[in-house]
Amino acid sequence: MDLFTLALNFFLIANPVGNIPSIVALIKDFSFDRQKKIVFREGVFALLIALGFQFAGSQLLTLLEIQTYTVSIAGGIVLLMVALGMIFPKPAVAEEQALQREPFVVPIASPIISGGGVMSSIMIYTELTKNSFLVSSALILAWCAVLPILLLAPYLKRIMGERGLIALEQIMGMVLTLLSMRLVVQGMKIYFTGNT
Repeated sequence: MDLFTLALNFFLIANPVGNIPSIVALIKDFSFDRQKKIVFREGVFALLIALGFQFAGSQLLTLLEIQTYTVSIAGGIVLLMVALGMIFPKPAVAEEQALQREPFVVPIASPIISGGGVMSSIMIYTELTKNSFLVSSALILAWCAVLPILLLAPYLKRIMGERGLIALEQIMGMVLTLLSMRLVVQGMKIYFTGNT
């Protein structure tokens, strides 16, 4: 897997576009300038969490004696659950309560941006490629696109409105569904054939 393909996978799984409605709903009561600072800071923290987990993930797999196919299948299922929640949002999601205090890492950096899907995919690709530098580079490259989109979140809310953002979220949910099924199939392939 080359650098660009890996970065594209991380970008799609981090799903900054689909997460815009949730993020905007959480910070809607802060000033417009403050919103931009919050999403940028949380995007940077999300990258740091992802990079930190990359180096801790391999040790965690070894310690718990968890095989690559297990992580792939479990990661695919988690991602599928997230994707289905985006495609078929509950009525309450559109009216998510704004935070009373400014968020710090939780819940925006993690689990919204660097959530279970990102963590499991980091472990999978680190194990499959056997190249930590490639995975780190791909994460940084992916975040070169994630951060600008997060910074555009307050603007997109004004331009597209609530309905437009929900439609965008559902489209990204469909993409995540495909990615999640690929992870599940990949895990089953590794289990049955032993080939990565």
